[in-house]
Amino acid sequence: MGGIKEAKKEEGCAKTLSFKPKGSSGGNDWDDGVYCDIKMLEIQFGGRCIDAIRFQYEDKYGNSITPQKHGGNEGKRIIQIGLNCPDEYLISVHGYHGNIYDQFGNPTHVIRSLTFETNKQSLGPYGIEEGIKFSFPTTGLIKIVGFHGRSGWFLDAIGFHFLPISISK
Repeated sequence: MGGIKEAKKEEGCAKTLSFKPKGSSGGNDWDDGVYCDIKMLEIQFGGRCIDAIRFQYEDKYGNSITPQKHGGNEGKRIIQIGLNCPDEYLISVHGYHGNIYDQFGNPTHVIRSLTFETNKQSLGPYGIEEGIKFSFPTTGLIKIVGFHGRSGWFLDAIGFHFLPISISK
């Protein structure tokens, strides 16, 4: 599968892989790293796109880790979604990316919408489903254990780190 590479791993966790971010090359690179579980997603969005995103993770010692928010503050809606980990975990992300325009008509290519799939439910879509549709080619036999991407004033691109899981889980 194109776009997969080995990721940094948390000490004591199995070998993880990463999907290259989908979206644009704008903004600055960020990488939350690799954790054992994702406890919470926070999505900030408005009428045009995903403005910012933040995750809360759990490390192998059971500590909650909340890296900084990725993106800006323009979006008026903020949704926080708790996951019932370790029983519920993320298995897929998909959405849309495309141009939005500033007051002078200049385009900025950003993530327009996101939908998250867990092993138990679908979350979203959040934002506007317009532009170029993207999805990561997963079989559902993975567990997402961290996120990375690019951001500036908005969420420009998103990718994730994952672990293959066995069917018996």
